[in-house]
Amino acid sequence: MKKCSILLILLGTVLPFLFFAAPHRASAAQNRSTVPGRLEVSGNGRYFVRDGKPFFWLGDSAWSLLSLYTPAEAREYLDHRSRQGFTVIHVMIPFDGGPGLKTSGRNPNGQLPFHDWDPLKPNEAYFRNLDALADAAQKDGLILYILPLGGSGGSFVDKLHVFTKQNARAYGEWLGRRYRDKPNIVWMDGFDLAPWRYRDIAEEFVAGLQAGDRGAHLISYAPGGGFSSSYFQNEPWLNFNHIQVWSDYWRAYSFVVADYCRLPVKPAVMAEGAYEAGTEYASGPITPLIVRKEAYWSYLGGGFHTYGHNDIWRKNPTWRESLDSPGARQLGILARLLTAHEWWKLAPDQSVFARGAGSDETQNVAARSTDGDLVIAYFASSAPVSVDLHAITAAKTVRATLVNPETGEETSAGVFSHDSIEEFSAPAGCTDAVLVLQAQ
Repeated sequence: MKKCSILLILLGTVLPFLFFAAPHRASAAQNRSTVPGRLEVSGNGRYFVRDGKPFFWLGDSAWSLLSLYTPAEAREYLDHRSRQGFTVIHVMIPFDGGPGLKTSGRNPNGQLPFHDWDPLKPNEAYFRNLDALADAAQKDGLILYILPLGGSGGSFVDKLHVFTKQNARAYGEWLGRRYRDKPNIVWMDGFDLAPWRYRDIAEEFVAGLQAGDRGAHLISYAPGGGFSSSYFQNEPWLNFNHIQVWSDYWRAYSFVVADYCRLPVKPAVMAEGAYEAGTEYASGPITPLIVRKEAYWSYLGGGFHTYGHNDIWRKNPTWRESLDSPGARQLGILARLLTAHEWWKLAPDQSVFARGAGSDETQNVAARSTDGDLVIAYFASSAPVSVDLHAITAAKTVRATLVNPETGEETSAGVFSHDSIEEFSAPAGCTDAVLVLQAQ
């Protein structure tokens, strides 16, 4: 049996008080003028804002979009994801493959990002493609979350020695200047490694980036699997936390909750978990059910989530068919369900469960509105769960609705007194379910 963080034991006792008494702080973004289309952090530090409205982060990992996709294919991909409700796309500038995948780093036109693999010699033709990609994403209302230092376990810094302390600052400053006026960009420092590795290079890069764009864009840090960027929690440049659980998908909730509780308060994004249909995991292929679990654990843990599909990030021959994979469609259902409510007021609260909270792969999770009029709970299995309706404080009557997360079909589960404990379970034939409790 895999063991989750000790935080899960504390949930429902001490932590709910922390959730509802989270300190209000001014975000760094509030110190500069608002630019249309630019992503900011909310005043209380809990979520993102775009054009003055709460921004629902539903990401997709398309690391090779700039390197393996043609410009026409990239636009097709962006249009499709935008229609499905995705809002953030993860891309990588130098791309060196990943588990079971090696590439030359050249784009379909044969262009490398740098002449002679020297970051001080950026290839203008390559970066014009990134310019066009950012413009196409902006038209679709999408944010590009860009990793400029490469991934694949830090190969560009750890193995290929492309990025060094001597060139990182100048490269960062060049990027910052070039994309200063692109509103739909968020930067990802880091190397897909443990966050303390090559910290000197990471800090040089981010210093250059901020000098170049004058603080225009949000920045986080991409750590390796099993880590969070919270290693840099007290650094002013870290605007939100980036979490990677990779194959250990059952740890998503405990990671997000841990970052939700940290001070200073910053948004938390479960940015890389197990990819749908991924074949490189010891736990076996990643099913749509696992995809749903990762996502609901992230959002109801007080954070946000980025999805990924094995065919998309690799650009397998079946990438087009995989755009409409079950996991992608079901995350569109999740987005519609949560954005139908004031999701930004939700805070994790495991005290909602009187019995049957579950653990690990069957962890049930709940979040309660700070207004006391809404609870959304996710049941990770079909087992019955006892729910304490005292969580609804805005009315004496509670309307309960069960949602099939595979189809979005809603079923009335009854109307109850708010001072009762009631048992609920997934509708017949469902492997998991979402319970929505509303004041009536």
